[in-house]
Amino acid sequence: MEIAYWHWLSLGVLLFALEIVVPGAILMWFGFGAIVTGIVLWLIPSFTLAAQLIVFVILSIISLLAWRKSPWYKDETTPSDTPGLNNRLQSHIGKVYMLSTPIINGRGSVEVDGSIWQVQGADLPAGTRVKVVSLDGTFFNVTAAE
Repeated sequence: MEIAYWHWLSLGVLLFALEIVVPGAILMWFGFGAIVTGIVLWLIPSFTLAAQLIVFVILSIISLLAWRKSPWYKDETTPSDTPGLNNRLQSHIGKVYMLSTPIINGRGSVEVDGSIWQVQGADLPAGTRVKVVSLDGTFFNVTAAE
């Protein structure tokens, strides 16, 4: 089967249409590559399939990279004012709990809503109020609360 210029143009239009449905702003750059490849094939009908594919891939990658370097590109990873919103462990940072077992040799535990959590920090007796300052895996790093 021979690929005609309108095949590339159709692919480009399809990729642009899919960009509306699929988020990410990636498909339109491949659509751009397909449309330009179709135009090149229209101007140079003797263009081989291998050359068409090379032009399509190179133009698609160049346009995608140019978009990412352009001043109009916005990184979607904007910082959140509530970074621990969907991370239940992160929600414990800054909270104060009472030691249910003493911290001995750097390890102890607290009970939070019926669950026992392992803590690590300076040795403290049971019943001491401790503040979670950070996480180390599933361990709470704690200090004595004031």
